[in-house]
Amino acid sequence: MSETRYLRARTVVDRQIRKWGTRAILRRASGDRECWAMEAQLTTSERHALKNPAHRVFTISAVNDVLLAAPPAKGDSLVLFVQPGGTVELPPLRQVAPVAPLAPGGIVVYWELQVE
Repeated sequence: MSETRYLRARTVVDRQIRKWGTRAILRRASGDRECWAMEAQLTTSERHALKNPAHRVFTISAVNDVLLAAPPAKGDSLVLFVQPGGTVELPPLRQVAPVAPLAPGGIVVYWELQVE
């Protein structure tokens, strides 16, 4: 696949995350960074492949917004809101596995976070 196709795939994934996901925050000691996140709907066999089946998996858009110029890091917590676009935060979700980028050809299409 060419670089152009990976960039196009990243744009398509970002569009789907923004359509079906929600605005979120990656929180770290140095400050909050806005992002877009979508919870993955896992099959039973995919859920059993996790260390803990109760963990949740989120896909984070890799399209660089103003506040998300750097990739998510292990120390980041994921903060969601009560309503998409809302201002009431839910308790932070702690990462339980290293951030996993989908990066064919060195171009990050999206990041995957496992949280609890």
